[in-house]
Amino acid sequence: METVIFWILSAFAVAAALAVVFFKRAVNGVISLLALMLALAGLYVLMGAPLVAFFQVIVYVGAVLVLFAFVIMLLNLKESVRPLIFLADVKAATPAALFAVGIVVLSWLALQDGVFSKAAALPPASGLRQIAVDLFTRHLLVFELASVILLVAAVAAIVISRKEGGRP
Repeated sequence: METVIFWILSAFAVAAALAVVFFKRAVNGVISLLALMLALAGLYVLMGAPLVAFFQVIVYVGAVLVLFAFVIMLLNLKESVRPLIFLADVKAATPAALFAVGIVVLSWLALQDGVFSKAAALPPASGLRQIAVDLFTRHLLVFELASVILLVAAVAAIVISRKEGGRP
């Protein structure tokens, strides 16, 4: 049964990710991104990581997607008049696609070799308290850098949305 749920969630996640890329309207892209994030949360639950699924829903769906939606509303984006895919878009995306295929192939080869199964794994965190202690002691710099990046993104969205006259 878990295998069937995994394949359904995986297919849903891939379809939602493709919809994010190919929808013309930005609002539809955000809604597709919401579906993708929820499918990923379901996959995390299947992997036995309900805390990560909880953080996925709270942080990404509850905060980042809301920020995306507000930015789209602030920018007042109109429907695009260009075709779905330009030839220039395909040329620009080719190196990224080749890189992604290379990463997938190398990951598959590494998993076939058994390199990761022999590596010593870190002991899992015992609970939410241990995760919080790790986050705010050993990983404090990364945590603060992420918050600064989100602050810069919010300020940049406001600056971009301003009109020439000074008020949004």
